[in-house]
Amino acid sequence: MKEYRFFLRLRFLLLLFVLSLTVSGCSGEAKSEMGRMILPVELEWVKNEKLHGLETVVLAGDPSTPHPYAQRIRLAPGTRLEPHFHPNTSRMVTVLEGTLYFAYGDSFREQELRAMPPGSFFTEPANAPHYAVAGSQEVVLELHANGVDGTTYVGEQESY
Repeated sequence: MKEYRFFLRLRFLLLLFVLSLTVSGCSGEAKSEMGRMILPVELEWVKNEKLHGLETVVLAGDPSTPHPYAQRIRLAPGTRLEPHFHPNTSRMVTVLEGTLYFAYGDSFREQELRAMPPGSFFTEPANAPHYAVAGSQEVVLELHANGVDGTTYVGEQESY
């Protein structure tokens, strides 16, 4: 009789354990992402020599997947971005700091550049060539897009 009660209790405890895992979200399924807060001093910028030495930091998501992501881009004063395009869709950019001179087209035409001061917004349609120059101060942009990200310079086959 004692053995029967022991196994009954053991089954009951095992059932409770399994239920507690399921209720707590540890049942093997991925938990939804919690909110995220980042202070400017916590940003970890990464320099990309292949892209004119500009620096980037991913704020949320992953640009290498076909999902939404947010990224900051920092350009040194005078940085010139030759005509290039991106394969991904819904690229939306806000100028946070400095002035970016920006234009659409597959060849660099200085007279086409438009001054985009802080607060300015522009889009980069998929595969649409564009180019830019940073003004006399550092430029910081915030990009919101859907991946998969990449950069191809006009006239080149290789993507970065």
